[in-house]
Amino acid sequence: MGIHYKSALLSGSSISLLLFAGIVNAQEAGPPNQDLDEVVVYGSSVAEDALAPTLGYVPTETASAGRIGLPIEETPRSVSVVSSQQMEDQGAESIVDAISYSAGVVPAIYGFDLRYDNYAIRGFESAVGGLNYRDGLPLRIFAWGGWNIEPFGVERVEVLRGPSSDLFGANQPGGLVNTVTKRPQEDFSAILQATYGNNNRKQLAADVTGSLSEGSPISYRLVGVGRLSDTQVDHVNDDRFYFAPSITAKLGDQTKLTLLAQYQKDFQGESWQILPQHGTLLPNSQGSFDYDTFAGDPDRKGLNRDQHYVGYELDHQFDNGLEFYQRARLAYNNITYDGAYNGGAIDFDTLLASGVPKASGVDTVVLVKNEVEETGYQGSIDTALKFDATFGAVETQFIAGLDYYKGYSEADLGSGYAGEKNLFTGQITNLLPSLPGINAALLSDYTGFSDQSVTQTGLYAAANSKILDKFRLDLNVRHDWLERDTKGQRPEPFAVVADEQTFDRALTGRIGLSYVSDYGITPFASYGTSFDAPPAGTTKEGRAFKPTYAKQFEVGIKYAPTSFDGFFSVAGFQITKDNVLTNDPNHAGPVPASIQAGEVRVRGLEFEGAIELYSGLSALGSYTYLDIEVTKDTTSSLLGNQLERIPEHAGSLWLKYDFAENTWLDGLSVAAGARYLGDRYGDNENAIKLDPVTLLDAAVSYEYQNFKLSFTGRNLADKSYISHCGKATLASLVPTSLNMDSHNCTYGKGRELRLQLTSTF
Repeated sequence: MGIHYKSALLSGSSISLLLFAGIVNAQEAGPPNQDLDEVVVYGSSVAEDALAPTLGYVPTETASAGRIGLPIEETPRSVSVVSSQQMEDQGAESIVDAISYSAGVVPAIYGFDLRYDNYAIRGFESAVGGLNYRDGLPLRIFAWGGWNIEPFGVERVEVLRGPSSDLFGANQPGGLVNTVTKRPQEDFSAILQATYGNNNRKQLAADVTGSLSEGSPISYRLVGVGRLSDTQVDHVNDDRFYFAPSITAKLGDQTKLTLLAQYQKDFQGESWQILPQHGTLLPNSQGSFDYDTFAGDPDRKGLNRDQHYVGYELDHQFDNGLEFYQRARLAYNNITYDGAYNGGAIDFDTLLASGVPKASGVDTVVLVKNEVEETGYQGSIDTALKFDATFGAVETQFIAGLDYYKGYSEADLGSGYAGEKNLFTGQITNLLPSLPGINAALLSDYTGFSDQSVTQTGLYAAANSKILDKFRLDLNVRHDWLERDTKGQRPEPFAVVADEQTFDRALTGRIGLSYVSDYGITPFASYGTSFDAPPAGTTKEGRAFKPTYAKQFEVGIKYAPTSFDGFFSVAGFQITKDNVLTNDPNHAGPVPASIQAGEVRVRGLEFEGAIELYSGLSALGSYTYLDIEVTKDTTSSLLGNQLERIPEHAGSLWLKYDFAENTWLDGLSVAAGARYLGDRYGDNENAIKLDPVTLLDAAVSYEYQNFKLSFTGRNLADKSYISHCGKATLASLVPTSLNMDSHNCTYGKGRELRLQLTSTF
């Protein structure tokens, strides 16, 4: 079967590239089209269209911070914008890679994992795989149906830090990530790209856009990716076919309609490998386990994913200055997962020889099968009106709107004993049932299900005012109605059937004030509230989780120099969140369970800067300090503890130099970067401490006429480091005489080397 689907994948990508090549040959590059009168609409701005292509490292507009295109330097909230050029320069192959140089972000908190785009912002995780935003509309995660965004199809990535419920409804208070899709452009351009890298990575990509003909009101864009790749883990592949067509039509002078679609199919193995604590984080007398160790069953199929959507954006400007904007999307996601993970490690050879096994000398893991078949559907629509008004020395943009989201997911789940595997020989046996004292529950097969639906309706209003041309005042308010219906049963012993319906209302808001000086210095302050519905699911007793609530105070200073292209920001904040969702330390089943632990307080400081100098030097830098403390919990031992996986200190630096034109090095660029994560804890009990790590990156490229040859490397030193540790799920089910290793750990990403040839027309 693998040969068949890989052939189909290559054939599909080849057909797409031939189609693109035909368009390239047929299209004549003429003079730029004469645009219709530019319409400033909800989602765009005059200085820089926040949805348009952005070159360089210093974008000036944000599409996420106010539901309109706003100047970043004047907006009294913290936001980072990652341009497509930055992603290309740094060799970003996922959204997590793209934001790894942004302040406030801890990327890949669960280590190497192709299932989801997982990260934390200001100390708060992006839920089970994250509530992704694409073009301002949500793509929700259900039981397993995570969205994995293709970065080549993205124009920019925006990180909105701090509570955002006043804009988008239910969300984690740390912030959100919004990706902006590549849209049709009127001027013709085409990019053809071929990439080869370590782990036998082969990828073809194309991006073609332009008008149907000179002066035509219709423009198009075709973006495609075809990839065959192994990964750092044995028996795990990362194959993908991605195709995203879009069309924009100008329907007269004041109306524009854009149609967007995506087809994505992934064939991936069991990328998230949880390995024994001894042999990774701690010494193991029988040997260590590297990040390429596969602790699953190679005969199982791993992860297959389909994620598709269609949508539209409609804007219209009335003669009286009133602007109308509507965007909508229908999305489909199907996940098939057939795997077996490490439920706990033991010294099996010694045990079979009737000796006394040692937890510090493990060689074998007990496999727990993990079977998922999930299908999800999501629909979103957002309608807004915008108008400008002047009251003396006050200029105000008013926005009022209504958005609606409906998502539904059905999942069949399976779990149970799947043998034991010697990690040094790779042999899988079924000898555990013959051992005395084994809990019969460990050897049984269990099935479960999860049917979930989420409906959110939000009514919002915002006023963005300029006062005396110096002060900027933002006032946002939103009311949400959130309905959740959860039916399910966990695939484990003694699991109960859940059947819960909840209906919640929440009123959230935000006030922000900034002062824009003549010297480019802008101090700001804000206060905001938020609420969130944790990932749909139940406790081990079958009860649905409650909404969470949070508030944030923030002050900061932004600086946009007038003498060179650059932007700097520093911010201090405090976030307090109630009803925090954490692992249940008292759960004894083979599948982890969660509880809402109480209250968490985050105090932090962030710095971020970007410059582009005429001398050819560009730089990006960030630093984050987070003091995260559990302030309320039902378990007294957790009070005062640091949240797991979040470092107190983190930082990054990226330097790029473009050699001057008309010199013998004209066209050559070199770059280097470093990412630092400080020490952090692997558990909320703060019993497992993870060492700090510094990852080194580099890039070099040479551009000549329409061709560019580039080399990128991430984690050049191939540093092995632990990203996550958690309790072994079977430790409480086996006899203590087995001395099972109590914890498992996961590695972060290893070295990635890419050689890329790009042709631009």
